[in-house]
Amino acid sequence: MTVTILLALTIMPVQAAPSVEKLSVGITKDENSLNPYTYITGYPGLDLVSLLYDNLFQLDENNEPIPWLVKDFSISDDGMKYEFTLHENVKWHDGKPLTANDIKFTMEYFIKYPKSRFTNPLKSIESIEVDGDSKLSLMLSQAEPNFMIQPLADLPILPEHIWSSITAPDDETNNIGSGPYKFVEHKSGQYYKFGANEDYFKGEPHIQEIIFPIIEDTTAMFTALQTGDIDVVSASISPELVEQFESNKKIQVARGPGYGTTLFQINSEKYPMSESAFRGAIDNAIDKQYLVDTVLLGFAEVGSPGFIHPSSQAYNTDLKASFDQIEAKKLLADAGFKDTNGDGFIEGQNGEKIDLTLLVYAGNPIRIRTAEIISEGLNAIGIKNTVKAMDSTTVDSLMWPDFDVSKGRDYDIGIWGWSNTMQLFPDRMIDLFHSDPTIGSTNIGGYKSEKFDELSQKLIDTLDEAERGKVIKEMQAFIAKDSPIITLYYQELVNAFNPEVFDQYVFQVGKGIINKLSFVSGDWSGKVATNSIKPDDNKTDMKTDVAVKTGSDGNNNFIYIFGILIVALIVVYMFMRNKKKETKKDEFDI
Repeated sequence: MTVTILLALTIMPVQAAPSVEKLSVGITKDENSLNPYTYITGYPGLDLVSLLYDNLFQLDENNEPIPWLVKDFSISDDGMKYEFTLHENVKWHDGKPLTANDIKFTMEYFIKYPKSRFTNPLKSIESIEVDGDSKLSLMLSQAEPNFMIQPLADLPILPEHIWSSITAPDDETNNIGSGPYKFVEHKSGQYYKFGANEDYFKGEPHIQEIIFPIIEDTTAMFTALQTGDIDVVSASISPELVEQFESNKKIQVARGPGYGTTLFQINSEKYPMSESAFRGAIDNAIDKQYLVDTVLLGFAEVGSPGFIHPSSQAYNTDLKASFDQIEAKKLLADAGFKDTNGDGFIEGQNGEKIDLTLLVYAGNPIRIRTAEIISEGLNAIGIKNTVKAMDSTTVDSLMWPDFDVSKGRDYDIGIWGWSNTMQLFPDRMIDLFHSDPTIGSTNIGGYKSEKFDELSQKLIDTLDEAERGKVIKEMQAFIAKDSPIITLYYQELVNAFNPEVFDQYVFQVGKGIINKLSFVSGDWSGKVATNSIKPDDNKTDMKTDVAVKTGSDGNNNFIYIFGILIVALIVVYMFMRNKKKETKKDEFDI
């Protein structure tokens, strides 16, 4: 009987999600012209790009790669050769077919015109062979443990018939892809508009039009959700507003662990931040737990000094965040930083004046409060500094000019954040800290260390998983000791949306509900890995699916199906209970 019930669960057709005419998704930043060369942020910018373009593979709700453009694939035992068969019915937005030649072209194009995120993972490809319109194979120069995630589940595929004539991709405004949505309109600083791709190879999306209003002030964005001006927000709800949102019967809240990492970023190229002891003193001056408790109201996890999130299997459990202002002062004094003029602040080892500027986004109240508390901590150990809140574009241009670390930097210290993709696999530490800007493509602090570079090369050359784990933990320990950055916290994701408009979101672990799977028709809709929802009439956390639990009369297909199954189980139970009375044998096993 158990088998029968489970089989019924498996074969029962899931009713397609009802069509939604229009959905409004608030975002905090203009993301430029939205193609793989021009988007700005990893989240939500790249997620908007992923609605326009497809990858060979797609990360699922647990961040595991699943075939997307690929129908079948195989990998040789030595991990050197990958063979793919593509879906045959994939078309570009202009109606032309997507073929294996487009895949080959894309990989060669990103090598010719580098975009660090996509180009670096392609460098291990030795050759590409195309066999007809739907088959191709890749031969690598060496096995790559993370090749399925990057580049295969990360690289947006470009149409050769358009991009083959483009020689300045950073200036390109074309948005024709093969994704589930077509680009319709962009009003700079105001909004983006996407329309459903009715010919999408995985089925027409259930949302006909998505508007992305740009609201830089997150407080204004949260207000817009409560007043019904927008339907869902891309930003995580501010901690002080969570209870208010949970008590709003028109809004549903979904919570889960966040992989986004907030850092205290240090310009290691510039004196005195170039001194390891000075950076160590900064680390000891910052009370990370206090930040979590007071600024995030507990909706965050204290950052590991080795950067890697504690939920990662690669996390070095020996590392703990430090806070010891007496030790901080000792580090400074031992290194020769002393208050020589009696003004209460230290001077450099040769009497240099030290007066640092701490940059932070003006539109982010949480980061501003974080910066203010850290500033007080630095003052307490004698490091004079001033918080300077500026618009995000200006801060980006100073800390990461043109998003190219080879172009240098013009700042002292700042509050910075990396999106969840930096935590997807630990090798990203190489990107963050390697001295060579072509390898350390996100080393925005200009950190240089021969020792770390040696560890990076060791990791690249090591294939044995156990040995790789040891190297990764050694890298974390080294970063924790040398402090090129101070990992502050990983903020919990608290997403909010209006379920009466749309409730079929998929909560991707570490990212939240604004991701490709939420907006594509398919049987993954409503399947959420692990997240916590606080429904409006219940203050208790519940482990359940975002799309299943709703306090509205919105899209309830899964509830109906679940209800039918419960009724079926009750009927079966009653039947078997009666049968048990007759046979004296317990055959009922749910």
